[in-house]
Amino acid sequence: MASPAPVDDAGEHAPLRRRLRRVAGQVTGIERMLAEDRPCEDVPIQLAAVQGALRAVGQQVLACHLTEAMDAVSTGQLPAVAAAEEAALLAGLLANVPHSGR
Repeated sequence: MASPAPVDDAGEHAPLRRRLRRVAGQVTGIERMLAEDRPCEDVPIQLAAVQGALRAVGQQVLACHLTEAMDAVSTGQLPAVAAAEEAALLAGLLANVPHSGR
């Protein structure tokens, strides 16, 4: 597989990192809800929000990777077959993420 691009808060990955920090805050909030014995119906709503946010981050990472792979193919750094295999693998991983039904 191609080497991943370095992650930099000031670079193109900054929005993804911010979103992941927000997700981490949501998970902490869910833990707090459970500790405080909040009504059970509140927890799945927050869990669905976390799952949706993670799915969106995954899709953005896949799109970024596809762009990088296509650039590598166009410059001859990566064979097209290898890029297609990587894309299929990543897309398959993301396809197995459960959907909240919304």
